[in-house]
Amino acid sequence: MPNRAAVIAVLILAPLSAFATPNGKVTRTFQVDNATTRIHGSSGTAFSYTDLVFTQIDGKKVVYECVQRGDICPMLEPGKSYTADQDGAFLYVPMTAPELKKAVSAKFKLVGSW
Repeated sequence: MPNRAAVIAVLILAPLSAFATPNGKVTRTFQVDNATTRIHGSSGTAFSYTDLVFTQIDGKKVVYECVQRGDICPMLEPGKSYTADQDGAFLYVPMTAPELKKAVSAKFKLVGSW
């Protein structure tokens, strides 16, 4: 009978542990050491965006690449600090612009260190 009690306890506690685990997102502040930009589109619809970002996060020097669909990533300036949500190898940098009707985040993927 002790095995039956243990099985019942596991069956009750296992689903509860799913609610206790964090989703992995953490808010990080990072400083841009250098950034490369690219131009997307042509003549009348062209815009610049940050392609690669050389940053320092928690003392580590890492490089992130814009992987947002349509290359719609904000212009990040060297020497400035930004706040973003980090989820694994991805940074989600909030963007604001007059033409955006709601808050959106640009997705950057970790590509290595420098």
